[in-house]
Amino acid sequence: MSVTIKAIDESNLEDEARLCIPSQEHPRYSKLGFEDGVKAKVAWLRQKLKDYGYVGYITYSGDGRPLGFIEFISAKNAPLPIEEPETTAIITCVDVPKAPHGQGLGTGLLKATLRQLWKIGICDVKTLVSRSPQWINGGIYSKHGFQLENTFFKQGSPEPFDLLTFRVNGPQPATEPVTKRLQPPLRDALPVEVLYFHSAQCPFSSPVYVSHEKSVAKFSKELVTFKTVDCWKNPELAKRYGSMHFFDTFLNGKSPFFGPPTQEEIENEIQKEIDRVLKLKQ
Repeated sequence: MSVTIKAIDESNLEDEARLCIPSQEHPRYSKLGFEDGVKAKVAWLRQKLKDYGYVGYITYSGDGRPLGFIEFISAKNAPLPIEEPETTAIITCVDVPKAPHGQGLGTGLLKATLRQLWKIGICDVKTLVSRSPQWINGGIYSKHGFQLENTFFKQGSPEPFDLLTFRVNGPQPATEPVTKRLQPPLRDALPVEVLYFHSAQCPFSSPVYVSHEKSVAKFSKELVTFKTVDCWKNPELAKRYGSMHFFDTFLNGKSPFFGPPTQEEIENEIQKEIDRVLKLKQ
């Protein structure tokens, strides 16, 4: 397959944002508010490009169609539970949704990123991945020398996140992986505190926010409260709760969702938490 890899710049910010979301022909596209998510993502990319100078690459087909992307940012002030030296970068996402699997496009994007990070003086690059085959996992990274550094378990979620690390400017150091169980403040009381860590980094965050709003509206304020936190403006709170996604939900401190939840899933989990607390009071 003939492809071209281009740096993400002012001319193609929307190309990346739209690769993250369903096609406009999807029956629930407009209903879920993905256009708001695309606008927010473009604004976020524009700001990161201004702050950092680089945010990633997009691969295009021979006829100019965007096929996939890789995105990276500085670790400084990122809302993730990792160290933040100036010489560390985070790969926030790599995805090739518009191309057949096994064409090497993800590898091309990763190699372009590592070359660029080396040029701008980055020493280490890290990324958080899932173990689920349905999500971004460690396959492409381990193939290119990334090593497991930490495994994080969130309270209330059986699905771990692995922190992978790669030394850009020298031989890979020996690592001894550490398992960390994140312990945010928990509540056994009503109203159930629904805390949503929102980030424009992911276009799914806008429709997921709408689903939260609609879900919480089904319950009285005596049973449920809802608060949204911009994790980039309040990274310390995100770290304290152990937020792993750039959209993440906590119910009384527990994190029941792995991927973007539907409105029905949110309502069901809220009701479960209400029932649990009421049972404790009996």
